Parts: sequence; structure tokens; C-alpha cells
Amino acid sequence: MIHYKHYLLIILLGIPFISLLSTAHAEQKIPPHKTAKAIKPKAGAMQFWNGKNWINIPRFESHSKIEPSLHLCDGIPTWVLYSCPGASPYEIGETGPAGGRVFYITDGGLHGLEAAPVDLPIRIWGCEGKAIKKADGLAMGTGATNTKAVVAGCDEKDAAVKQADNYFFNGYEDWYLPSKDELTTLYNTIGPNAPAPLTNIGKFSDTNYYWSSSEIGPNHAWTLFFGNGADNFGPKMTPSNARAIRAF
Repeated sequence: MIHYKHYLLIILLGIPFISLLSTAHAEQKIPPHKTAKAIKPKAGAMQFWNGKNWINIPRFESHSKIEPSLHLCDGIPTWVLYSCPGASPYEIGETGPAGGRVFYITDGGLHGLEAAPVDLPIRIWGCEGKAIKKADGLAMGTGATNTKAVVAGCDEKDAAVKQADNYFFNGYEDWYLPSKDELTTLYNTIGPNAPAPLTNIGKFSDTNYYWSSSEIGPNHAWTLFFGNGADNFGPKMTPSNARAIRAF
């Protein structure tokens, strides 16, 4: 593990980095940029030659007060807060198997929930005046069932729940909108109400309401204000923020 403050072995801004931790990589003859078709990285990014291709390593971005460190994850140098993506067991705040932020764990960290790294587009909940059967689950573990019910029973193409169901990230497509309790847990563990140093590492807006997948009735669904954690009967046709989650 290479500490964030001691990364002089890394050459920034597009100049290749040769892994000293892999003799196989070290023995490879690295071709010039012109013949290797190197990616043009953004400022602060790195490039890594894995023996076949140049891999672009984006610069680390986080609101966390924890200093990141450089790990060799699957043979690729990666900035992480705790451990490599895909490492198990997981802890709250770590990068999950799909690249989201882990905000709830079970079985000692072998399973849990992770939140997508960014918000969905601001959307209405949809289907005002229509009660959706089996979309009123509030508890942990009911968000996926709520989402499935809304997808089947609501014709609003751009509804927040359908946006979550259609979300695709890092090859994973099993995302959904959190239930009321899942949304509250997210707010308390990686959101604005999380204790330091995990306070809002999920990069949520603390000035907006977020949709849950939990319906209250024909005209309302549960929302949570990320400024103070207050839940509310959100009118279905009021555009609000949303964040997809998934189970692992």
C-alpha cells in the first residue's frame, strides 16, 4: 500500500507508470505513446501500462476527511479509502462490488447495500391518482420489491423509480430505488448525517428532498429531506432527487 502523500513513484499527467510489484509487467517493453495509442488523461490522472494496453487511472475525488492510499487492485494502481473494490468483507463507506458506496452490511460485511456514486436526474415519482399494489414497503430489504411493483404498475416512462430500475453502472443493472428505511439508513451512514469521517462521502445534496420507492397512497410517496433528515409525504408529481441502490 502506497500512502497518498508518498506517491512520487507515480508520474502524473499521462506519463506511464510501471508497476514494480509485478515482474511480468516490469519485463514488458513499453512502446512509445504514439504506437501504444495512449489515452489523453485529465489533469491529475495517471496512466498504467498493463502489458497490453494503457489504462487511465482517474484522479481521486472525495469529500471524506480520510486520506486515500494507492493499492494494487487486480494489478492496477487504484486510489481507495479503505480497500480495493471487490474486496470482501466490506465496511460502511467502502467502494462496493459495483463501484458504489457501501452504506449497510450484513453477515459481517459479506453482504449489504451500496448506493450509486451519483444522483439520478431529478424526476417526479409518477402515477398520481393511482395506488400501486405491493409498493408500500417501508423496511430494509423492501426497496427492490417496491421498485418492481412500480415498474409493472406505472406507465410514467421518466418516473424516478423507473430511472432507478434502468440505471446501469460498471456492468451492473440490478439497481433500484431505496425504501423509506433504506433511504434513511443511507442518509445516516454515508449521507449528511453520517458521523465523521464518513459525513456525506456519498456526495448527496443537502438542500433537496430524495425520493424513496415507498408509496403512501394514490397521490404521495415518502421522501427524505437531506438537509435535516425529516421524512415527508411527497406529492407524486413534485420533481425531486433520487439515488439508486443495489444489494450485494
